[in-house]
Amino acid sequence: MNASLPSWRALITKMTAAIDDEALRKMAMRDASDPMRKAEIILNLVKQGNVNVQDHEVIRDALYRKNAPVVPGQLANSLAQLIYTHGSNVKVLTTNFDDIIEKALYGYFDESRVGAYSISQVDSWRAWGETTGNIGVMHLHGLVRQGQNPEIPIILTESQFLKYGARVRAAISDAIDGACTIFVGLSMSDPNLIGPLYQSAGSTAPRFALVVPTKKAGASAEESARYAIGSARYLEEKLNLRPIFLRSYSQLNQVISDLALASVEPARYLTDGESPDSLVYGDRLARALDTCYAAIGCAEEDRVPMGRAGADFNERLYQALIIPGGPLDVLKRMGLLYRTTKLGGPDGENFGLSLWLRTRDRQVARESYSLCMVGTSTFTHREEWSMRREVPITSDTPFAAAQAVYQGSRLVANVVPSPTSQIWRGVVAAPVLLVASGSDKNINGEPADILTIGAVTLNSTHLVTDLDDGDEADAEEFSIIKRLKAMHYDDLIASLQKAAEFVLNLA
Repeated sequence: MNASLPSWRALITKMTAAIDDEALRKMAMRDASDPMRKAEIILNLVKQGNVNVQDHEVIRDALYRKNAPVVPGQLANSLAQLIYTHGSNVKVLTTNFDDIIEKALYGYFDESRVGAYSISQVDSWRAWGETTGNIGVMHLHGLVRQGQNPEIPIILTESQFLKYGARVRAAISDAIDGACTIFVGLSMSDPNLIGPLYQSAGSTAPRFALVVPTKKAGASAEESARYAIGSARYLEEKLNLRPIFLRSYSQLNQVISDLALASVEPARYLTDGESPDSLVYGDRLARALDTCYAAIGCAEEDRVPMGRAGADFNERLYQALIIPGGPLDVLKRMGLLYRTTKLGGPDGENFGLSLWLRTRDRQVARESYSLCMVGTSTFTHREEWSMRREVPITSDTPFAAAQAVYQGSRLVANVVPSPTSQIWRGVVAAPVLLVASGSDKNINGEPADILTIGAVTLNSTHLVTDLDDGDEADAEEFSIIKRLKAMHYDDLIASLQKAAEFVLNLA
């Protein structure tokens, strides 16, 4: 999901598009069965209309967008860094069908040294990993690539889980035996995971599960977190598994990234926090935010730059929008390729750039985990009271900047016009990453010290995606952003990071 692929449930829902019979397709959409049972039903219905279709083809078409190569997200890249720091001592197992982790590993290992295996190739996977310099990825449920043959068996449906479950449990049991194990982004209700843990609960080897609690319907984020913590006690008591609860997927990314940093800077990371040289996450983040707020013209206690500093900062945001390699420069070049509607002017598409920073702890009024919009290119801010002070980072936030930080990845969304802002129709948001704020160590040429310090948003006067309510919009209402192919969209996201570095004087 961190690389913008669907969740398990979303994948199964998208598979219903392959059912030819409209009535059956609508019934499948409404089916509230267990996901494994629903997947079984959907594949059977698909094959009724097309006896030649293979399971992996249905999954592939639902998993990937056509002609859109998947790029690893921050989480996969952080995992690759951590794996690289420990080399041959690491075993990698995934329940995902995609090859995102392999693509991330290519940035740290020679491509010929990265192997992908299915549950039918356990012996080959073990043998591959015994050679120094090799890293093998075990796909417990099979591997479905874009434009390539799959690694079978594919395990998604109820009958497939029953058929191959014993093999999966055996592979997991062998891998975790005596090992420090970290479960990342997994549902801890899968019997193929719970079984091996229960059987080896007497092990003294440390085991951790990194968990972002799901917000329960009708409950607050705090209530949902308390429920998750309470319901997870059995993980410690019965399975000897320590759950680590995080407030967002951005924090999950950060944990993995910091584990890699701690691996190459152990002395500075394992301090008591009193040393100004400490790389402990909280200390590092506090120093980094102070540096960023000072860079935009804030005094020590300011939430946002005010007066002359506010005017200067908003002018700098406008300059960041139009600098070479900035968002507007990239979009104008794309306009020549896509022959889109006019960019700029009273009858064309226009854009605004805003920067959001994590709220500093000493300035928190209500939410300890929140963002503050510190400036925008579209107007000059002079009075502190005129800016929204805190936006909580939660799963149900209506603010794209906070949603990007919560998800730990870029996003695109339409905007419902508000009484105070009628001009904006769409927004692109991406987390802002600060590198080497405390350590200049590299891991195979990439910075080991990475912090998510906020988000940058690009607002458009046009729609950037299809309307949620299904209503049709005129072609001229849509932004050039909606038309961008995957690689050009990546260029736009890179331009947002460049713009953020420009306004923060970090380049």
